[in-house]
Amino acid sequence: MDERKTVLITGASRGLGLCFARKYLEGGWRVLAGARSGKNLEELKKDYPDRLFCLPLDVTDTASVEEAAKKAGQYADRVELIINNAGIHSASSFEPLEKTDLDDCAEVYEVNAVGPLRVVKAFLELIPENGDGLIANISSESGSIGTAQRVKEFDYCMSKAAMNMGTKLLDNYLRPRGIRVIAVHPGWMRTDMGGENADLDPYETAGRLAGLFERFDRNSEFIFMDNEGNALLF
Repeated sequence: MDERKTVLITGASRGLGLCFARKYLEGGWRVLAGARSGKNLEELKKDYPDRLFCLPLDVTDTASVEEAAKKAGQYADRVELIINNAGIHSASSFEPLEKTDLDDCAEVYEVNAVGPLRVVKAFLELIPENGDGLIANISSESGSIGTAQRVKEFDYCMSKAAMNMGTKLLDNYLRPRGIRVIAVHPGWMRTDMGGENADLDPYETAGRLAGLFERFDRNSEFIFMDNEGNALLF
């Protein structure tokens, strides 16, 4: 195995995840791109055939995640950075309570809140300790209970709040080993989820976040932040 760093990105086939993959490949990293489908990664694979490895990965399926971790071990003996990026809204998320299909919440929780835990559990043996491992969960300001102003998006907001709690529990558990876990609000981006009227370009955001991950103070006491590293309220 060579000495280049390795990043695992979930939800890597579109939006911010795809931009993360491109940004890290351009930076010389080995990229493990986890996604249910690798279709949108085909062009990147042509440009980086020796450093981009597509892993079939469904974060709601434990067997799928475990198989992806097993396959990842064929490509790298260490994964210095995990970016838990996979995330969804339900179809009725933006409807008022009276019209919201609450049965849709379960799938959103599985992807947004439980999925990152499955990934960390399966890949834990590949994450280096003693300050070299970082897990970055792509969260949202909508998951902050302290600043909540919204009156809908129950599935999404509540799942991100759950992700934030998962982040705290993981950081409590893994910090003594030298592995830090953070939750990051990337901002409102022009992606399929964010829409064309959003403020931020996802590729530029991927670059900003990559810089944030690189300079994150491993002794920091706060772990929920915006895309510039400013602390946010849980």
